[in-house]
Amino acid sequence: MDLGELFLQFIEQYHEVLREADAEEMKATGLPDITIHQFFYLREIRRQEQTTLTELALSLQVTKPSATAAVTRLIKDGFVSRTQSTLDQRKFHLSLTKQGQQIFIHKERAYKQFIQQVERRATEEQRATLAEAFKIMISSFPEKDHNLI
Repeated sequence: MDLGELFLQFIEQYHEVLREADAEEMKATGLPDITIHQFFYLREIRRQEQTTLTELALSLQVTKPSATAAVTRLIKDGFVSRTQSTLDQRKFHLSLTKQGQQIFIHKERAYKQFIQQVERRATEEQRATLAEAFKIMISSFPEKDHNLI
């Protein structure tokens, strides 16, 4: 089996495990599912407390219109709040709502559970090899701040 086919099988399995974890969590908590892109937005807003839309777009390396569209959807879904700055009324700060915090924690837990399953089945040497493979995959993309993903 070639590398491309193995990678596709991995992606399929990964999505299936996350789908099952999401279904269980949604059933237990009533929280809706979010996309991986929404997760990255929530993670960055959480990381940069009281960030502005411009700062968020810069840190995620997306255009401001793209960030605006994504954040507008997150606000509409009740995951993000926008508060006017008391120092500069032209600025608005973004933060996660309680529901945004909950959905972020849920999704992060699902990702961690997936990698823990992999770690439990792998030897120390296999985990080191896997870490190196991830580094190779990350470095194969055009230069950007890989700490965001």
